[in-house]
Formats: sequence, C-alpha cells, structure tokens
Amino acid sequence: MPDSAHPIDEGSTRTMTADASQPRKRRLPRSAKLLILAIVVVLCLIWIGLAVAHRLTHVSAQDARVMTDEVTVSSRLEGWVTTFDLIEGDTLQRGDAVAALYSKPDQRKLEALTARVATQQARLAYEQARLATAEKQLKGGISLMQRQLEASKAAEKASQARLTEAERDFQRSDTLYQKRSVSEQRRDQDYYAYQAALAEHAQAQQEVRVSQALADNAEVGFINGSQMPLPNPEVLTQQVRIARQQLAETQATLEEAQLRIADLEIDSPVDGVIDKTLIDQGEYVSAGQPIAMMHDPSKLWVEANIKETDVGALRTGQSVAITVDAFPDQTFSGHVAVIGRAATSQFALLPDPNPSGNFTKITQRIPVRIRFDDGPTELIGPGMMVEVDIDVSGAGEREPADASSVQS
Repeated sequence: MPDSAHPIDEGSTRTMTADASQPRKRRLPRSAKLLILAIVVVLCLIWIGLAVAHRLTHVSAQDARVMTDEVTVSSRLEGWVTTFDLIEGDTLQRGDAVAALYSKPDQRKLEALTARVATQQARLAYEQARLATAEKQLKGGISLMQRQLEASKAAEKASQARLTEAERDFQRSDTLYQKRSVSEQRRDQDYYAYQAALAEHAQAQQEVRVSQALADNAEVGFINGSQMPLPNPEVLTQQVRIARQQLAETQATLEEAQLRIADLEIDSPVDGVIDKTLIDQGEYVSAGQPIAMMHDPSKLWVEANIKETDVGALRTGQSVAITVDAFPDQTFSGHVAVIGRAATSQFALLPDPNPSGNFTKITQRIPVRIRFDDGPTELIGPGMMVEVDIDVSGAGEREPADASSVQS
C-alpha cells in the first residue's frame, strides 16, 4: 500500500520548510576581500609614514607648564589693616588700591608739619625783608655820610684859602703900619679878619672830623649819631641762612611724612590678577609682610623640559603648537624663545653624587621657554599643564641663554 510503502517524516518536512524560508547569504568575491585588505594596509602605511615624518620634524613634551613672574605685594610699613576687600581673581590696574593701613596719627603729624613749614616760610620772608631794609638803610646812610664828609672837606679847603688870604693881608697891613703907610684902623681890620679866618678854619676842621666820625660810624650801622646801630647785614644774612636751612629740614621731614602717608596706601605694582590673598581686614601686618600674590596675564610663557637628545634640533624662533589640558579643543600658537644651557638636574635640592660607582645613564632634561604668539588668553593661568609640539623643520637662529633665565 502506498502509505505503508512511503512513510512521511514530519520532522524532516519541517526542516526543509524552514530552510526554504531563509534567504541564502552571498559571500564576497575573493577580489573584493583582497581590495579591502589592500586599502587597510595602505592606510596603515600612510599613518605610520605620517607618524614617522612627524617624529622626524617635531619634538614633543607632555609635562610642560604655564609659567609667569609671580608678584608678591607687601607692606612697607607696619600697622592695622583698615581696608582690604580683594578676593582671588580680581583684576587690578597699576596703582589701584590693594589695602590701607591705620593712618590717623600720621595724618595729625602731617598737619603739624605743614603748619610748621608755613611758619618757617613766613619767618624766612621776614628775615629776608629785614636784610633788604638794613642793606638799603645802611647803603643810604653811608652814602649820606660820605657826601657830608666831602662837603666838610670842601668847606675846610675853602676856609684854608680864606685864612691864607687873610693872613697875607694882615702881614702886609702890619708891615705898612710899621712904615706909617697905613692907618692903625686898617691894620686892626685886617687883624680881626685874620682872626675870624682862623676861627672859621678851625670850625671847618672840626666839621671835617665830625663828618669823618659819622662816616666811620655809618660803616658799622650807626646812622646820624643814633644810639642803637642798624641791624648788621652780615648778621641778618646769617639769620636768613639759618631760617632757610631750618625750612629745608622741616620740608624734608614733611616730605618723609607724606611718603609715609602714601605708603599706608598699598597700591598694585603691576597690571594683573590676584592669585592669592594672605591677610584679612583688621589684621596687624609687619613691614615687608606679604599681603597678596598676583601676576600679569600678558606675561605668561610655557616652560617645557625637553630631552637632551632632542635639544640639538631646537632653534629660537621655531613655531610651537600648544595644547592646554584644561581646553583640549583649542590649540595656541607660540615660538621657542629661550633654550637653556643647563639640565634641570643641576638645580635639584638633593643632587646624586653617585659615590658608590654604580652608574645608570638617564636622559637629562633641558628647560626651554616658549612664548605665545598672540598673547595668552584670559582662560590660561599659571601652573596649568600643557603639551607642546615644536616644529624643528623650520629654520631659526640659535640664541642660547643661561638656564637661570628659564628656571622658575
């Protein structure tokens, strides 16, 4: 019977139905597989070639840092801090107030010195006026006495001439009287004229002596027979000199007080940003005590420690790609500014003298200073870690500098 002759396996039937329902996978041709493999190999070779070319034309460092000249703001004087309201991150311009110290006693001292200077200026003006007046009076008195002396001498000379003439007339009259040629009356007239001329001449001589004495007294300040002499110009000149010196000393003290008042106001020495505050308002600070630390954002640089085996390819002026770890998506441009000439190990606090004789050669690091081309942005701060990639294929003039110029 047909059913018994050809039995049907239900499991086999289900398997054949399932295989018929699934699509048959197509295998890639052998040529396509070879093409893909060739493309992958070419890409790997290109990547390896680019990496080798970059390694030959670039020197990299991953442990570089952003550096700056940190400025410590300190107080020149001691005192209580009355004003200090800065916090980290505040931006200051040169001359902006950082802090202020208690200044009332110094203000009172300054006011007293200002008043003293005004008083001494008035005293100097008074002494100068006295000197000018004394010189004028003395000069005028001496001139007057000299003119009087000259007039007395002229009068004495004229009386001498009259005396000589009267004496000659009397002698002639007396001679003629002895000869009875003139009358006794005429002789007596000539005699009395002669006696009058003698008296006049004596008076003139006395006036000369008096005028000479007055002129001599005028030289020492006695004018017109005054009991008290005029002030001596030499003495007054010395007093003016003393007053001027005292005024100069007081002005110097005043300037010192003004400088102290100015030093009680602590100002920013540079344009920069506050990095750290070290005091609080109300504290007592000593002279020289640090108050705050700040830096100038326009004066940042990168210091990289380059392997000594790579330093030979470096030149100042070579371009540098700088990547800041804090901003990995941005790349800053720079250039090599200074190449150190001493390894960083020379400045170690505990150098290894290797007394045992066991030596392991270690590649040393040379400090290299890199400057930003376009200037650091406000995002970059000192101490940040950066990676540098120096293009050594570019030519640059080698200008080595002492390691001290790149050591922080």
